[in-house]
Amino acid sequence: MSLDLYSFISFFLIITFILHGIAFTFLGWKRRKIHYFFLTGTFVFLTAIYFIKFEGWALRVPGTNFPATWLLRIGATLCTLTYLRFLYREEGSWFRKLIHWSRRQ
Repeated sequence: MSLDLYSFISFFLIITFILHGIAFTFLGWKRRKIHYFFLTGTFVFLTAIYFIKFEGWALRVPGTNFPATWLLRIGATLCTLTYLRFLYREEGSWFRKLIHWSRRQ
């Protein structure tokens, strides 16, 4: 099996995203915090995007000319933004500290 550089990068990212999804699912379950599951969602969407790229498919949303990967990117972005919203509302989180620190600068 011979992979060009583009395929190798896509394959590497697929494996990386799967491992991250598993890790955040475990963290969410272990720490009983729902915001980790939003990161799991992010990595599910990213895995799907790069699997489509790896296979070389040009999928479109049915009935439109809109690329399916863009819809998946929107899903990944929404999951990440939801995660950050939860994290900002959690007292003492690294994200909340970072936001407050940047406002003081």
